[in-house]
Amino acid sequence: MDLKTALNEITIDKEHVYQEWIQWATQHSDKLEEVLEYAFNGNEKERLRGSWILHHVSDKRPEVFYIKEKMMIEQLEKTQTDAEVRFILRYYSKYRLPRHEEREGLLADYCFKVLMTPSDAVAPRVYSMSILHKLVLRYPELAHELQESIQWALETGSAGMKSRGKKILQDLSKKGLI
Repeated sequence: MDLKTALNEITIDKEHVYQEWIQWATQHSDKLEEVLEYAFNGNEKERLRGSWILHHVSDKRPEVFYIKEKMMIEQLEKTQTDAEVRFILRYYSKYRLPRHEEREGLLADYCFKVLMTPSDAVAPRVYSMSILHKLVLRYPELAHELQESIQWALETGSAGMKSRGKKILQDLSKKGLI
């Protein structure tokens, strides 16, 4: 079944259909490109469901996204759904950070912005904290800014945010960064 049909029309047994696309996208770069195109440029349904497929592809083969670093960082400024944001931030919180200093800076700026926006969904804010924690380990000069941002965010954060934030602050303190 073609991807456009799967993303737009399949509502029953869609996980079975998507499992095929997850498998194909992990093995064939042209199929991964097709999923990325719909996830980042499609209509709302295509973006939501395409991001779901990408989430599962990244869990099976995170390395297929290493060469997509530039595209993924640029996409953060063009997202139209929370699903895209969740996929990209989840990926960088779990797997390899960008290897390009300018992209690291763009990602850090974006994560600080998300962390400091109380109206944003919880998952992107938690992923942002994790990404910034990883970046602070590379760039210790960011530690105090992260500490202040986390402390501010925790005032209005959910239980999950508070838990993650406290663990990050404890780790930074243990490492002597704050």
